Amino acid sequence: MLRSELDRLCKVSLIGQPAVGKTTMLKLLSQNVIDRIYLPTHGLDLKTVKFDKYILKIWDFGGQGAYFKCSRDHLLGSDLLFVVTDSSPRNVLNSRELINYATHFIGKDCPIVAIANKQDLVKKDGRMTPDRVEDLLQVKTIGLTAIDPEERMRLVEIIRKELNHIAIRRRLKEVEL
Repeated sequence: MLRSELDRLCKVSLIGQPAVGKTTMLKLLSQNVIDRIYLPTHGLDLKTVKFDKYILKIWDFGGQGAYFKCSRDHLLGSDLLFVVTDSSPRNVLNSRELINYATHFIGKDCPIVAIANKQDLVKKDGRMTPDRVEDLLQVKTIGLTAIDPEERMRLVEIIRKELNHIAIRRRLKEVEL
């Protein structure tokens, strides 16, 4: 790869419990058709998405415990980590454990953003609001309904903001060297 391509390359990792919407979020970003059939991710799925001037390598990790324990080496080098939860109380608490686990393998400057997914079910299904999820997880949290294609632009804006911060950090590191 050319140096200019490497400067534009960013690794985005998606982690979370099974069936929380990680793959649906990946489909939303890559503008693939979002179907309502649940097929669990086995191991990991890797997609490349061109985004503004960036090339995103998005790593979607299977949520089953056996896969996640094997994923620690794959978390290394992440520029941005999304922790996806379905906003149910049990899942939010499990997400706190995932955040604690992942922080051992990502860099200190890698932002962690929680996605409080399935917000369309909040009122009727006992799920938590993004503010409540943020209070419990203690990381920046964004509410999302990943099955809604209209949400793509919101997700794109979130990533754009984080990528701008990443670009600034990279330039600062280059100046330090």
